[in-house]
Amino acid sequence: MSTIPAPPRPLPVATAALEQEVARLLRKYAKSDQRALLIRAEPVWAGPEETVLHGRPVRIVAAVSPLAVIEQVTVHLERDDDAVLVVLTDAEESALGVGLLSRVIRQRVFVVEPWLLVEESFGAQQTDPRLLAESWAAEALIDAMPPGGWPRLAGAMLTRETALRQLAARRLRLERLGIGADELNAGALLVWSTDPAAVEAFGALRDGERSGLRRWLTEIAGSTPDVVFRLADGGRAEDALALGVLCGALWAPAAEQVAQRSQGGVLAYISALTSRQAGSPATVTDATIRAFASDAENTLTRLLREGASVGESRLAQAVLDRAEELVVQFGARPAARHSDLLPSGFEDRIDEVAATLKTAIRQRSPESLTDLAGAVAELRAHTLAPAQAHRVRRAEMARRLLQWLVRPFDAVALVSGVGTAVQAQVDEWGWVDRARDDVWVGEPHNETLKEAYEKLHDLVRDRGRDLNRAFAAKLAAWTATGPGDLLTVDAVLPRVVSPLVARGDDPEGLRPVLFVVLDGMSTAVAAELAEELRRQHWEEYDPLPDAGRPRRRAVVAAIPTVTRVSRASLFAARLTTGGAADERKAFENHPFWRGRTVRLFHKDSLAGDAGRSLGDELTAALEDASVHVGVVLNAIDDSLDKGRGRVDDVWAIADIGILRTLLHYARLQGRAVILTSDHGHVLERDGTLRADADAGSARHREAGRPPGEGEVELSGPRVAGGRLVALWDPSLRYLPSKAGYHGGASLAEVTIPLLAFLPLGSSVPEGWRALPDQRPEWWSLDARPPVADEPSPAPARSRARGKKPVEAVPPPTLFDGETAPALFDAAPPAPAVTNPNEVLVTDLLASELFAAQHQMMPRKIAKPKIQSVLLALLDAGGPLPLPVVADSAGEHAVRAAGFVATLQRMLNVDNYPVLSITDNGRSVRLDPHLLREQFGLRPAPRRPGPGAGSAGARPSGSDRADKTQGQGR
Repeated sequence: MSTIPAPPRPLPVATAALEQEVARLLRKYAKSDQRALLIRAEPVWAGPEETVLHGRPVRIVAAVSPLAVIEQVTVHLERDDDAVLVVLTDAEESALGVGLLSRVIRQRVFVVEPWLLVEESFGAQQTDPRLLAESWAAEALIDAMPPGGWPRLAGAMLTRETALRQLAARRLRLERLGIGADELNAGALLVWSTDPAAVEAFGALRDGERSGLRRWLTEIAGSTPDVVFRLADGGRAEDALALGVLCGALWAPAAEQVAQRSQGGVLAYISALTSRQAGSPATVTDATIRAFASDAENTLTRLLREGASVGESRLAQAVLDRAEELVVQFGARPAARHSDLLPSGFEDRIDEVAATLKTAIRQRSPESLTDLAGAVAELRAHTLAPAQAHRVRRAEMARRLLQWLVRPFDAVALVSGVGTAVQAQVDEWGWVDRARDDVWVGEPHNETLKEAYEKLHDLVRDRGRDLNRAFAAKLAAWTATGPGDLLTVDAVLPRVVSPLVARGDDPEGLRPVLFVVLDGMSTAVAAELAEELRRQHWEEYDPLPDAGRPRRRAVVAAIPTVTRVSRASLFAARLTTGGAADERKAFENHPFWRGRTVRLFHKDSLAGDAGRSLGDELTAALEDASVHVGVVLNAIDDSLDKGRGRVDDVWAIADIGILRTLLHYARLQGRAVILTSDHGHVLERDGTLRADADAGSARHREAGRPPGEGEVELSGPRVAGGRLVALWDPSLRYLPSKAGYHGGASLAEVTIPLLAFLPLGSSVPEGWRALPDQRPEWWSLDARPPVADEPSPAPARSRARGKKPVEAVPPPTLFDGETAPALFDAAPPAPAVTNPNEVLVTDLLASELFAAQHQMMPRKIAKPKIQSVLLALLDAGGPLPLPVVADSAGEHAVRAAGFVATLQRMLNVDNYPVLSITDNGRSVRLDPHLLREQFGLRPAPRRPGPGAGSAGARPSGSDRADKTQGQGR
């Protein structure tokens, strides 16, 4: 190692550095009899006077003159102890005299060798020559040495990068900000600039060290340090991050035409704060500002990320507030709308949504819908969108409602019967209710958007009124004749739950059931809860075998749609009335339980004692796989009855009492989970009170006089009491205002959603069929905006991204001979065009390479099954859940993973991911481009343009695929 000459002046020595040096000397001269040690250093000492080093007591003092040194040594040597005295002195040896030196260790004054001390602190054996060339660094590293020394190196060489990174982290006080030396970059420097105390401490460093660190920081962090330190020199360091965010808006390509004046103002402002660093240019370049802006935007984005700490979130908000002040200061409002970070940019995008929504409501043209889609997408892309999720969601809901509104509408034709209507309520109109309720809550600030939401809500409400009028007429005819084949509330237990119970002589076949009744759950609420369950790794199924295509099922409530009638009928499995005791007695004693233990829990038996989420009896029942458990949860109905309206009209699993805990136990036991209700509800939306002394609920009354506007008379075997008058108009009520109501004859009140779920990977009960995504086509925000003047029918299979192919026409198996609504009819006949997906699969199965791959498989899959799976994946246009893939081939869901693995070995030639597993093992994706390439198949045909008959081609291919899948099952 090279010996570095001592500096021409005494060095200031930090506590850790001095203790390290003294310990080294005591080890080296452990055999010396002398008890005094002289060290040439700046005679200043702020550390402890007494300590223990190398196992010996040590006293450390500073002596400002030769006489003071002599006095300190003389007094110490007269003491009767073995402590070592360490004296810091700037005196030369010649000034101390031979007499004094003869009484100290090695008869000399030891000079601190900076690089030797630095090397020892890092545990290095060599020092990078580039570091030695930094003449200021040795003194700085000694002065800044932390207690315990610098972090020990893994290697032998102390590099310039390592030493200066550690030094900079100490001098910038990054530990106060939770930033490590390895994280030191432009972003860390920008965060540092928001800490006034740290900035002031850095400014107080010696000129050489401060200049050296600034040069090095510019090397590792680009242009940003230059701007930050200019601002610091001018006393405006705390503006650095906010100014960088503003620059991001001003230098955005889209702002070029409106930002030139403001750009000039910012450049002049920064240049005026000329750095004190020698040789620094007086102006900053355009490239410097762009890099600075990019670093600032990235840093603020990180501070705004989900999961950021409280301190980071508060800092981000302070920066945004200051940035908005700078927008005003530099006259940058026209450019701010192009920022993905500035609050004013978010509000400008709200303005754009408002303007395009107003136009789209008025015109309903393809162009206006496309403009609205773009405006909503821009709003969603803003970094502040998660923090303003409620406002973004309502803009998205407005777009969805318009996509629904442009579809041709004929209420009488659509409501061809009670069965088709309630199923359409689950498939489509419940989603409309969900979006409309969100839009009703409205916009908190933008007046134009408030007006647009109001207009949109009224349009949807009016269409809904027409639907309910038509439905009421069909309901009146239906109640007079009886249920037919419809799935009514009193048939849910025998038709859906009973088949899950094993035969009495087959205990191994037991399927434990959790049957949850969410009192008052509407189809809109069910759609929200089902989406959340899917995200939580539950798989949804259609529990009705041989009832047409798989779909989420609708149940018809008892009349009147009140708890005492409809819920009692649900648990009794017959039309009746009763309370909780009646429900429990009936439910637990049905003969179709085949002697199994069944328990029903209501509100009073759900909660546990302190520290327990559930009552002991309910917990014991859930933990016993031999017990079928029913639970009634009243959270939704209570929120309507007690006026506790929800702020955003959004329901989550966590909002519904103990549902989350129930689902946890169900997952552990592998229970089949059935979620249903006893009736739906309508919400209070500035409704009209029509007080009536004969009211049986807020929405029905006795039939003492003929029905008026908004009312319908219902009678027959499906009406408790035989006859009543109910409101079909959701805007009317008989009793004082609450948050919502039920008891009437609107479609939302009469329709009960039925959800069936299994934990991911569970064996599937016989007859259950996995469900694809149940969102209607118009719900997608990725699809091409619908065209108002195009034919309304959707193609037989949805092409929305990520969805399983869904037939457009539901077979009328459950609808007692009723015809499907016109909305779901297939597209008009068109010239036959060969389905390109069928062509691709046919080419594949006929190829030589496929034949060879198929022959090599130890477990051969029948070609019809392969054809069904590939057509399902191709028609979906995206990933499909594993159970859906297995179902398309007629395979059991528990064998889905192995089945797909076999397909992968066959199709993934040379390990190319033709068939891949996605979504943490939950879904399967097929890459048609790789499929063609790996098997040498002919390229995809060009899509026929509008009017070329392509619409007619889709049903043909889809029908054929469905037939193939049916054969596989």
